Amino acid sequence: MREDLGERMKKVAFVTLGCKVNQYDTDGMRGLFLAAGYEEAPFDSTADIYVINTCSVTHMGERKSRQLIYRAKKQNEQAVIVVTGCYAQLAPELIAAIEGVNIVIGTNERHQIVSLVEEYLADSDKHVRTAVHNVREYNRFEELPLYPMAISHTRAHLKIQEGCNNFCSYCIIPYTRGKLKSREIPHIVEEANRLVAHGFKELVLTGIHLGAYGLDLPDRPALADVVEALLQQTKAERIRLGSIESVEVSEKLIRLINEEERMCPHLHLPIQSGSNPILKAMNRHYTKEQFITLIEELRERIPDLAVTTDVIAGFPGESDELFEETLETVRQLGFSHIHAFPYSARQGTPAAAMKEQIPEAVKKERVRQLNQVSEEGQERYQKSLIGKTVAVLVEKVENNIAEGFSEQYIRVQFPASEEAAGHIVRAAIKGIENGTLIGEPV
Repeated sequence: MREDLGERMKKVAFVTLGCKVNQYDTDGMRGLFLAAGYEEAPFDSTADIYVINTCSVTHMGERKSRQLIYRAKKQNEQAVIVVTGCYAQLAPELIAAIEGVNIVIGTNERHQIVSLVEEYLADSDKHVRTAVHNVREYNRFEELPLYPMAISHTRAHLKIQEGCNNFCSYCIIPYTRGKLKSREIPHIVEEANRLVAHGFKELVLTGIHLGAYGLDLPDRPALADVVEALLQQTKAERIRLGSIESVEVSEKLIRLINEEERMCPHLHLPIQSGSNPILKAMNRHYTKEQFITLIEELRERIPDLAVTTDVIAGFPGESDELFEETLETVRQLGFSHIHAFPYSARQGTPAAAMKEQIPEAVKKERVRQLNQVSEEGQERYQKSLIGKTVAVLVEKVENNIAEGFSEQYIRVQFPASEEAAGHIVRAAIKGIENGTLIGEPV
């Protein structure tokens, strides 16, 4: 009961929907609560406070967000329900009207979350609190310090950039995250050193529009400058890049990935479509031919490079012929993984008003075909690693079998003792079983 909270340690539970940036934001908020003396509880248990970090990229994300609100309230009717993230930013009035919601926080006010909860608990007036402001008016990166104790994974996501200026015709994110905002390099290095000191072996640089990092800062540093600073000023054993746009892969970035052993030879480059008419309708700033040429050059220069991608199936106006062109393009490119998902119309975006919307059943079938191509590409890439040695960041060891991800972000298993967990171990790849590389420790 809320009136008993002052007599014991308060329990807070978290759940995250959506992207790696959202996961970083949840880790940041978790750290703020833990530093303030709160105890974390699993989301499916009884807690005093539930924090739901929402996603609004698709209708599915919004529906799941609402379901989680109802589930939290069912688990403890007296709990304080905090809803934050993109859906909260996009539709604060709608969220606030849901029975059981107590606090709504946008995508620029998360650093206030503990004080907002404590103010709510102390106030006899239990009306819904809303801290949501116009994200397009914010020009500064929101510093949300990442407490290492709040991270439950073996790799640490390090957010260096927020917002997007691209306005792809299907995307709601510029409306929920605002304009481009970059974190200053000294702050990035400081947080990276704190994470490394806490034992994290791999840092994953994340952002909404990662490749545009620095365009808003006075001296206009680039993503490659952040990477160079981390290589020179930290002892991070491994650095991985999050999703970046193909047109933003610079010469300096290619050189660093190629020459620096601590850089993971893995790039996630969203193609979204393999058909020029659809790319133009999406307001993407490249052609199919340019993308293909880039991938060919990257593979020539970076040994064993793994390239993963995103593809939207069923964008408005995507005829059967144009989809077949996309299938042929992604087959030709041989991605090691394709994240395929159906187009979801987002109210307020240009694509939602386009004619020739594609039936859901057609989208579902196209996703199935893309997933099949993805499996074929993954198998080909895995086979190319047989006989080679990879460095595996071990996530867990069960029954003397270690499991983790290689620098190419491919899952690997090999015999090891419990002490291997959390460490990077080199393994010689011998074969494949059930989609996982099998190796022997070197």
